[in-house]
Amino acid sequence: MDIYPPDYLVHNLPLVMLSGLAPSEQHPRKVPCNYPLLQENGVQIASDLLPVTSPNVGLLLQCFLELDASHTPWTARATNKDVVGSIRFRVKVVGRDVTFPPRKANPPPGSPLMVAPNTTAILRELHSPLSPLSPSSTLFPDGVMSPLWVTKHQDLLPSVFVAFFTLTADANLSTLHDNQLKTEINNIKKTFAASFYKTRFVAVVLSEKSILESPEIDERLASIRRATGLDPKNSLFFLPPNSSAVELRAFVQNLFSVLQPICIEYYRDLSKHARRKRNRGVIPPPTAPPTSGTSQTLATHGWNVRYEFKLGVLAEFRQEMDAAGRNFDGAYEGLLGQDVFESTASWSPRWNEVRLLADVIAIRIIRCLLWNGQTTSAARRWRGHRDRMQDLIDRRGKGSANYGWEAWESRWATIMAELIQKSELPIFSIPNMPKGGELALAPPIFSPPEKAFPVGERFPPWELLHHPGYWLNIASRHLYRRRVFAEAIPDEDRIPPGQLRAPSQAGKSNLYDTYLCPEPFVEYSLSRESGVNHSTLVIESIHRTISQFGQRGQTRMVERLNFELAQEEMKVSNWGDALKILRPLWAGMSWRREGWLDLVAEVGWALRECATHIGDGVHIIGPEWELMSECFSPRPAWQYDLAKCLDGLDTVKSKPAVVLRAGDVISFLSSRYAFKNPESHVGDMLASQLVVASSAQVDSVPVTLSEIRLSYDGSLKTAVIRHKTASGPSNAPEKSPKLVEIVLHEDSPSNEFSGKSCLVGTTDLSFRPGQVKIFGIAAMLREAGDASVVSATFSVVTELFDVNYVFTFDENDSTGVWWTENLGVMRKKRLGRERTGAVKILPKPPKMQIRLLDLKKQIYTNERVVINVEVINEEDGETEASLEVRILGDFESAPALSWTENTKETPKAVAPKEPGATLDELSAISLPGHVIGKLVPAAKTVETFSFHTSSVAADYILELRVLYHLLSDRDTPISKTLTVNLPVVGPFEANYDFSPRVHPDRWPTYFRMEDTVESDKDDGKGLSFGIAQKWCLTARMASFATENLVIERVELPVLCVSGGVECSITHESPDCTGLLEIAPNEIEETRFLLEIKKFSLEDRRSATLDLALNIYWRRKGEGAELNTSALAVPCLLVPSSEPRVLASTRYSSVIPSLIHLDFTIENPTIHLLTFNITMEANDEFAFSGPKLSSLQILPISRHTVHFNLLPTVRGAWIQPQLKVVDRYFNKTLRISATEGMKMDKTGILVWVDSDG
Repeated sequence: MDIYPPDYLVHNLPLVMLSGLAPSEQHPRKVPCNYPLLQENGVQIASDLLPVTSPNVGLLLQCFLELDASHTPWTARATNKDVVGSIRFRVKVVGRDVTFPPRKANPPPGSPLMVAPNTTAILRELHSPLSPLSPSSTLFPDGVMSPLWVTKHQDLLPSVFVAFFTLTADANLSTLHDNQLKTEINNIKKTFAASFYKTRFVAVVLSEKSILESPEIDERLASIRRATGLDPKNSLFFLPPNSSAVELRAFVQNLFSVLQPICIEYYRDLSKHARRKRNRGVIPPPTAPPTSGTSQTLATHGWNVRYEFKLGVLAEFRQEMDAAGRNFDGAYEGLLGQDVFESTASWSPRWNEVRLLADVIAIRIIRCLLWNGQTTSAARRWRGHRDRMQDLIDRRGKGSANYGWEAWESRWATIMAELIQKSELPIFSIPNMPKGGELALAPPIFSPPEKAFPVGERFPPWELLHHPGYWLNIASRHLYRRRVFAEAIPDEDRIPPGQLRAPSQAGKSNLYDTYLCPEPFVEYSLSRESGVNHSTLVIESIHRTISQFGQRGQTRMVERLNFELAQEEMKVSNWGDALKILRPLWAGMSWRREGWLDLVAEVGWALRECATHIGDGVHIIGPEWELMSECFSPRPAWQYDLAKCLDGLDTVKSKPAVVLRAGDVISFLSSRYAFKNPESHVGDMLASQLVVASSAQVDSVPVTLSEIRLSYDGSLKTAVIRHKTASGPSNAPEKSPKLVEIVLHEDSPSNEFSGKSCLVGTTDLSFRPGQVKIFGIAAMLREAGDASVVSATFSVVTELFDVNYVFTFDENDSTGVWWTENLGVMRKKRLGRERTGAVKILPKPPKMQIRLLDLKKQIYTNERVVINVEVINEEDGETEASLEVRILGDFESAPALSWTENTKETPKAVAPKEPGATLDELSAISLPGHVIGKLVPAAKTVETFSFHTSSVAADYILELRVLYHLLSDRDTPISKTLTVNLPVVGPFEANYDFSPRVHPDRWPTYFRMEDTVESDKDDGKGLSFGIAQKWCLTARMASFATENLVIERVELPVLCVSGGVECSITHESPDCTGLLEIAPNEIEETRFLLEIKKFSLEDRRSATLDLALNIYWRRKGEGAELNTSALAVPCLLVPSSEPRVLASTRYSSVIPSLIHLDFTIENPTIHLLTFNITMEANDEFAFSGPKLSSLQILPISRHTVHFNLLPTVRGAWIQPQLKVVDRYFNKTLRISATEGMKMDKTGILVWVDSDG
């Protein structure tokens, strides 16, 4: 849009002029020098006052300029949200001296008197200097509009004139300065009043002191207001000193909020004035009539166009874009009507003026439509103006088949792109790029129809508004056509004026349309050093187009434009720039993936040509390799010879090394690989086939590869097939498949393969066009595991270059075939499996046998296990073997392995399993390298080892592995593994009963003196003078073994005693120490008597006992080892601080049926306790003894109450009910049963024999 007058196309904003904030030289006025009579007759505002120089004047000016919307986008969404209202402003800073445009033009020079004789009436009226009625105007007599009218209102004549003044703080000069200030304001107001301009004057007073510091400021301001007649609400403002940035910004925003309705009213008054003149329908007489006989004044329709254009511009000032669009529509239709454009001669200068105005009005209409979001209407308007102008040019102009029209077409498309960019439509906004580098959803490339159109209405694609790149691409197309028309200009028309004869020059003056474009001798100059550089225009346009398409992810369009850009650079011999463009395009273009082979070939040939001029050998070889494929059309008279592609090129300085990959280029070599069998074993020969086919151009020279390198994933080594020239000619036809068998041998390690060895073979690797070779590869397998072919690298090494083509195989290829040759005829058979390029290499099948001898069916905890392993060599040859043993399990302790004989290495302990570990993470104990030695065929040996099981039941896994190799093939290790599950269970489990007994010894007491035994002092533990108690622990043992076990003895050791007591343990039956055979699931009972005695009589603490039950057992049979199983006993609590009642019974020796029942009441406290004793009667027995009595027991003493029971029943349990209540605490004591008795919830039970 730069070629059009800027004021014609600028978005009109209310002009606010700031005066007095800075000297004039700091803010020069941008006034066009050709504005008529501006300096001669302009309205002058002059002032002797100095500009405001307060400290914060710079910050205040910055706050004003921040609200200048001159460079904001052309959209309603760009309104500053900090300002109240929706109107934006243009802020212009001037000095104290300002000149406004004159209202009237001067009379024509040399004209007769303007006043008739004997009268004072004016015969001729003066008009505006820009009016078609003023002879001095450029529009006189029939011009329609000049951009200077827009300049007048946008740059010279403000809607509001804001003057800044300083209110001095000097008391001696305040009166004088205030008077000068009043005079200055009144003079400015008088100047505006005399000029008849309706510009609103606003004064801003900046004080040197605040009102708090100088209270008389209010009175001074009131005096100024009365003297000047300024309204303090909207014409006089006061700004205190030392205001912060926030306060200044708030002041400026408040000022603009007040000025907004004033500015709107100003431009509304101008619109009313223009509308009244239009509606009047009368054309004022010109100041002087036209002098030329053929010229005439502007017609009524022309004046209507002029008024409509003015109304549209003034509506834009008010930001009423709907009204502006309607006015511009009226102006456009009137301008292109029969009475204006159609009636203007094409040879007249007015033709181009009217055409320019039509373009400007169309641009303003499109801007209004985009402002209101009417995207489809904007696209239709753009195309409608183009079609209408083409029709006018073809009918009344110089036609559209010339470079001038193509230049306009390109410019018109570029203008549409710039309008869309300046409008910043949300539909075309580019979101911020995420960290990943790709947008989740591509931005839209066109805008859908607006809501004004009916739903379902179909639109052609060109009627929908596309993003700017679409229009820039159209501009580029027309630039191409412009160059074509320019190159068709004859040489005689390209000669500058003055160098041809006048008749020849005059005869061709009307052949070319030079509207906004140069003459033919400049458009396509003979010297080519001056004039229009069409290639530069095309390159700049394509660059802008690529940027727009690239932002929206339109990859194909970007690739096409890049190719066109490279071709344009090649056209002007910019080989380096073209190479930079073609290099990434050739490497990643989508045309190759999508099958557009002609385009791929064009890019390849262009890249090769650029690389040839630059000397880039890498990008000569790459396209040469690809273009040799027969899928591309052959280039006439081109010799396809890969080995000689760099011959004769002196620009290539160094030997290039090129790496090409199958996914990046289209190669003339294709490959397929297959293993014959899906599985094989170590030591076998692995058979596979590599099929290589050449699809080179028919006339190309055969290609000879230096080597083919096969890379595998897994246990296979890299295979290399090197070239070896064939000894004789081949009898097979050129295009028939040829089978070549290759046996690979292992090569020594080299740096080329990271110090590893590889498999090497040789054969003839020359390929003619269309030839297919099948390489049968056989290799010895040395290592087990899964393997698959990954890639094949085809290498060509010459003196001038190195090239490697990497072909990656599909790991899921299921189309593999196997080739066979029979009597010279090649046949193929489909393998019929999913992955023909993968093989599973199994270990060599072992023939060594492992057996376990005399393994027990059940293994128990705390047992020593002895295992005999028999190893049998069933191989055909002599072997050398070793035995490795691992025990996997959930261990609590660390069992140790030991070999009974021929131990080679010290066994390692097994670490316990960590909590939460899985079976795969189980700890293991191993004895690596227990050498068995050499075994001849059919030989056997027995190895014995043992280990102790843990004390906790667990599931053990015994893993035995024999590692061996044949003496004839030491490089192939073979292993045989035997895994056995060993469940380890506990042989016994027990439950316990802990009950009290009546101690037979007398209690110690404070009320009796006793002699101590001197011999007891020699005891290391000292003497025990405390209370003694007797308890019975009954252990019931159950066997969980699967066989009979022999228990030799059972012990109850004391692990820990606390509470200040000593404990001694004895068997209840001293004669029970003999052997005991226990059957599976059988229960045996053992009783232990515990005598517990306090060390001190004053100690009242409860005692705890930690015991263990040790069972000494062995398996049944001779020679069985004795094992010990330790069973845990719950912690036993022995109370000694509370009184208790113990019941005991015995049968009478005199009367058989009489039962003596004794209740022993113990008082271990230091208090005298009184108990109430009540014996309840019962139908099952009769008793003698106290039925109801009271008993007092001294501290640390006990008392026995005797009862005789005569039962009335036989062979049954009777239940005597004795109630013992502590009188002081009112607590009923619980009665505990001793030997021969039992208890339930209600009390003690006594057994009555049936024969008693």
